[in-house]
Amino acid sequence: MSQTDSSPPTDALPWWLRLLARLPFGVLYCLAAVLAFLLRYVLRYRVAVARSNLRQCFPDLSPAEIESLLNDNYRHLAQVVVESLKLATLTREEIRRRVRLPNVELVRAQTDAGRSVILLASHQANWEWALQGTTVSFDVPLDAAYKPLHAAAADRTLLRLRGRFGARMVAAKKLMRVVARNRGGVHVIALIADQIPASSSGRHWLRFLGRDTAFYPGPAEIARMTGYAAFFTWVRRTARGYYEVTFYPLAAAGERAEPEVFTARYAELLEANIRAQPADWMWTHRRWKLEPPAPLPPERQQAASS
Repeated sequence: MSQTDSSPPTDALPWWLRLLARLPFGVLYCLAAVLAFLLRYVLRYRVAVARSNLRQCFPDLSPAEIESLLNDNYRHLAQVVVESLKLATLTREEIRRRVRLPNVELVRAQTDAGRSVILLASHQANWEWALQGTTVSFDVPLDAAYKPLHAAAADRTLLRLRGRFGARMVAAKKLMRVVARNRGGVHVIALIADQIPASSSGRHWLRFLGRDTAFYPGPAEIARMTGYAAFFTWVRRTARGYYEVTFYPLAAAGERAEPEVFTARYAELLEANIRAQPADWMWTHRRWKLEPPAPLPPERQQAASS
């Protein structure tokens, strides 16, 4: 897809999505306020999960502070939903204006030199817009890992929306094969790595947000296998509808860090990102439903300390 095309076609998207996406931001944010109220107080979507996560990760906060943070989190989630709908009509120029990448040259230096890179993201701020902002900022292909939805129609719609500016969506289980197949070319590999690992194979356990936490081993394995430079994508909301993505080095090209060391670097930056804007992370996720196989040794407990 040409980077000069400011408005990629939307015909493949459902009519209702295109209709909603044409609404002004002001109207969409009013709808987001209603959605936040419904999720928080009517449907009570994972309210108990989110409250428990916040209480255990921020034990020094008062009950009133926890409730305030909880309310802010549902407002944020609702805004992410309507902003994601708006992707159906946003142009590349609008994406660049609303998602700034102040130090993107740090990553471009690698791709300009003919080297592929790995970008590790999280469910912080608006991860959907962060993907699009990153996609339009590079002249090389971007392969983004995702978890397919169970509903086929919804999965197709989400894929079309996420791939509208050229991102190549790859099912997470197939990512290693895609990476191996594309070793001969220059591309960007993007992963969201803060979800709970479903498989017990090779889980990395670290002390994160004050709790024993399992992390995916896959990103560290890809980084070690390829020797690609890897970066953490620190995403923050600067104003309503505006975000900033800053890149922090996780591993230099050719470094091939030990997997546990690599994962600890990611966890440390992720925790700092979350603590900087705690209401903007996905606290409704059942992140800590797994129990560690044994108490973590002291050297693993220091990772991701604030």
